[in-house]
Amino acid sequence: MKNLKIFFIMGASALLFSTFVCAQKLPNVQPSTGLRVPANIKVDGKTTEWDNSFQAYNHATDVFYTIANDDDKLYLVIQATDKQIVNKIIGGGVTFSIQKSGKKNDKDAVSITYPIFDAKDRPYVRGGGGAAGGIRVFTTGGPGGGGGGDLATSMQAATTVIKSGGDAPNANAKTEGDSIMNVYNKRLDDKSKNIAVIGIPGLDTLISVYNEDGIRAAERFNNKMDYTYELSIDLKKLGLSVTDAAKFAYHIKVNAAKMGDNIKINIQGSPGAAADPAMQARIQQMMTQLSASSGGETTDFWGEYTLAKK
Repeated sequence: MKNLKIFFIMGASALLFSTFVCAQKLPNVQPSTGLRVPANIKVDGKTTEWDNSFQAYNHATDVFYTIANDDDKLYLVIQATDKQIVNKIIGGGVTFSIQKSGKKNDKDAVSITYPIFDAKDRPYVRGGGGAAGGIRVFTTGGPGGGGGGDLATSMQAATTVIKSGGDAPNANAKTEGDSIMNVYNKRLDDKSKNIAVIGIPGLDTLISVYNEDGIRAAERFNNKMDYTYELSIDLKKLGLSVTDAAKFAYHIKVNAAKMGDNIKINIQGSPGAAADPAMQARIQQMMTQLSASSGGETTDFWGEYTLAKK
């Protein structure tokens, strides 16, 4: 059993080290030279066609990313492997802005924010530690938030728990791991229905993910519970063309998750005495601030890109 524990620890450590080394080898910002997308590209939240490889790892936002294009669309794919960053993205979304003029203060910039969740329905991933990743629980509403319901039941049926120093992994661990992934992804599908848009004439500021306006977005967990975000935008909507491939600026912002509204404090007074409203208000404020801080600060970076021709 001791050897099994050591094996788990070495395996988990090797995985973390591999991710670290991969991030260290990549540039902080993708080179501005254009990149053509794979021929079989599909915006589905999967990185299969990208060979699960990326052009950069940005240390300010802690995400892998690639920007690429074909003759008609501009694509952005982002992957987060740290659970805190995953929760931050799910809680606040990623804002991708295009500055056609190349200037950071471009008033005509186009900005797309995705994903967008109602606070009460927002998924929250509790990433366990431990030798084999520990226990992962998927809830809603952020830390302290309620929710779960049928999801909790599904997770109880789907989850395989591998304890450090505990029993050997189940032979069906991969299958059950896929089941967990499917439960997570169903929650994303059920609750993430909108995309926020700023700066495109004729478009509402909030459009459906099923829109026919030339904007596609998708998100998925893989069976390692890495989170992938994919976005495509029609070049015409951006006023861009591969025939006039001038360099433009882009801004990627990982917004802070807002979680305070989901924590409610109710202080009961002692028998025969009323609760102190002022004390309850002060504690509620403290908990709201603590919850908001758990969503992290907004982080961002700038880059430049030139559309790639055939």
